[in-house]
Amino acid sequence: MKYSIYDKVVHALKQAENHNSNLMVKPEVILWPDPENQWCDVIEVLQKGIPHLLIYGNFEPSKKQGPAIWLKCMIAKVLPEANWNEEAIPIIYLPGIAKSDLRNVENAVFNFQPLLEYQYTGTLFMQDNGREWSILAFIENPINGLGIKVAKDNATKDALKKTLPSIFQDKEVLANKTVIDADYLNNQLFPDIIPSILKWMCKGDSFLNKTDAGKIETFNNLCKSQYEFEPDHKNIKAIAEKLGSQKNSWKYVWQLYANAPHKYPEIEGLLRLAKPADLGIGVFALPDESWPQVNELKEEALAQALSKAAKQDAVKALATLQDLEKEHSVRRNWVWFELGKSPMANALHYLVQMAAKANEAFSSSSIEAIKNYYTTHGFSVDQFMRKALAAVKSEKDKTIVKSIIHLFYQPWLENITKKFQKLVEQDANIFTSQKAVSEIESFVLFVDAFRYELAEEFCKRLTKYKLKVSLQASWSAIPSLTPTAKPNVSPIANAVSIKSGITEFRPQLQNGKDLLTPVFRDALKTADFKLVTNANDIQSEGKYWKEIGDIDTKGHEEQADMVKRIEELFDQVEEALEVAFERGIKRIKIVTDHGWLLLPGGLPKTQLNAGLTETRWGRCALIKEGATTDLLHLPWRWNPSIYIAYAPGISFFKANEEYAHGGISLHECLVPTITIENPHEKNIEAEIKAVKWINLKCAIHTTVVPDSYSIDIRTKYNEKSTSIVLSKTKQLYQNEVTLMVDDDAEYKAATIVLVDENGRILDKKPTTVGG
Repeated sequence: MKYSIYDKVVHALKQAENHNSNLMVKPEVILWPDPENQWCDVIEVLQKGIPHLLIYGNFEPSKKQGPAIWLKCMIAKVLPEANWNEEAIPIIYLPGIAKSDLRNVENAVFNFQPLLEYQYTGTLFMQDNGREWSILAFIENPINGLGIKVAKDNATKDALKKTLPSIFQDKEVLANKTVIDADYLNNQLFPDIIPSILKWMCKGDSFLNKTDAGKIETFNNLCKSQYEFEPDHKNIKAIAEKLGSQKNSWKYVWQLYANAPHKYPEIEGLLRLAKPADLGIGVFALPDESWPQVNELKEEALAQALSKAAKQDAVKALATLQDLEKEHSVRRNWVWFELGKSPMANALHYLVQMAAKANEAFSSSSIEAIKNYYTTHGFSVDQFMRKALAAVKSEKDKTIVKSIIHLFYQPWLENITKKFQKLVEQDANIFTSQKAVSEIESFVLFVDAFRYELAEEFCKRLTKYKLKVSLQASWSAIPSLTPTAKPNVSPIANAVSIKSGITEFRPQLQNGKDLLTPVFRDALKTADFKLVTNANDIQSEGKYWKEIGDIDTKGHEEQADMVKRIEELFDQVEEALEVAFERGIKRIKIVTDHGWLLLPGGLPKTQLNAGLTETRWGRCALIKEGATTDLLHLPWRWNPSIYIAYAPGISFFKANEEYAHGGISLHECLVPTITIENPHEKNIEAEIKAVKWINLKCAIHTTVVPDSYSIDIRTKYNEKSTSIVLSKTKQLYQNEVTLMVDDDAEYKAATIVLVDENGRILDKKPTTVGG
């Protein structure tokens, strides 16, 4: 069984009451001399469990403390404060009084003299050897204490006194310990020494302004004994060099910094200042990863190497990329990568995979074969290209990355698109045979321009929610423009006329109404589908159509820079799913209108005289009656008698465009359909009922839920990685839990989430940390 020092002291004081009633009278009082005031800081704690524990000192009756005369009145129980059990023997704690002071009757001060008689009518709380109980002696004592050896140096004795209030009632801190010393004890008083060192390095002595003198002294002692430095900011360069060296205890400081570098922004500058001119060689070398300058030099060298590779032929360039990856991949484990200081190393990771995949042969014997290639392997070329471009921010870096993209990605994109167009020219049945079907799903989520490769990545993201997900590929209506393609995947497809007149590629309903937005929404109502504009529109029963996403708008506005918007889109779709499931929807179908081409640096231009066209968009055009062109012509989805002309390959009818759709390509026309079911739906009214902050501790109460459910506090509610909770366990017990959060999050906005055993969010509440 585990005991705390408190447990043992209480037991020892109880034992001091023992007496043989056949041989002696009951002691009138127990005197506890403490000449060095070692126990002063825990007496108040002991008094809570021992109401008959009194203190000799200045008159403070609320603390059961007073001079000798007052104490005698308390012993006689003539004062109302003497409210302990009749059987209890009063204990008088004597701070600053030694056993010898009790014996020295002649020289005793006048105010103390009334207590001297108690050494004869009472008993003394002492060691068996007749000495006063020191903290060290008590902990070492195998009978009354804990039987743990304690180092005898002054530092340990001093640490014992300082840490006693912190460890006094802790049953775990000394459990299974055989020896304790100053370092161990100081770490109990200052358990967060490593983050404190980093914060002190960042803020200087101002970090310790609100810390009491005792803890400051402990901090200083730990810095000297364990980390071999004097905490003086005048020596910060040498101290930062110790951090960068990662030697001895400093390797643990580095690990903490590397795991959360954003919390300590000043450290980068300090390491930059502290970098030695010579990092050494062999076993005595300092690690390269510690110094921002080293990373910067390697980034510059990589940029130059990539620029040279872009001028090589594809075979040599691929070999170069693979060699560079072997050299620079290690830097993605460096702290500078976490801080976003290694964009080229990040981009390289995707560029080398893009290049390798783009160089692989694929079957184009049929539309089904080329579709199968793309949905199993080819889509990853697009993903790697997109992520490589998103990894860099500066125009200089973008130019280099774009040059590699042009070397590998552009020929692949041109090749696969031309092969697809040739197959479609031979047999356009995938487009011309499309028929409207009745919508059988009750909740349809329309995500604008949700290209197939995005859907593949999004489905993988959903695995963390343990949902049942199915991804299917189908063909958009053509041209792959929203006015034409959106009605085709909507619940109103049956109501659209296949003899429509064409106005900006927009069809009409069978009743003749032009399918503008208000008409589209009215048609949804006619089809018994409700347009969702907010969460309250959704009930567990009914049919719903919800629209989200502006990636197409961002693509036209921002061109290739739209790649940085993809994470925003994924978050938006995830939130829409979460809201629908929270409202009782069990199955959701995600559809989209079209995909898109993206070529950083610009798509090639095909000249099409505006005088030849009735309507000309970027990748398609309605040619005037009687005009002739050698472009590919295909029937319009909503009127087969109207033919639309399409730009060849990946070309564009206008110049300097990086983003486009409306043409004939896998990227524009192959669209995903995702069905998502929530197999974890339970009839449990799970709700966060109450939230109470006390500083950085948050107490949360819920409705009655299983103990397997847990609470988390996140800055981004649907991302587990954004948790700010420090507590080891987040699991509820009897519908409540108290969590400690990171102090850097104080006063910041966050969300408290209630999750089931599968990680599914059942309820969430916004909060302000500490508020």
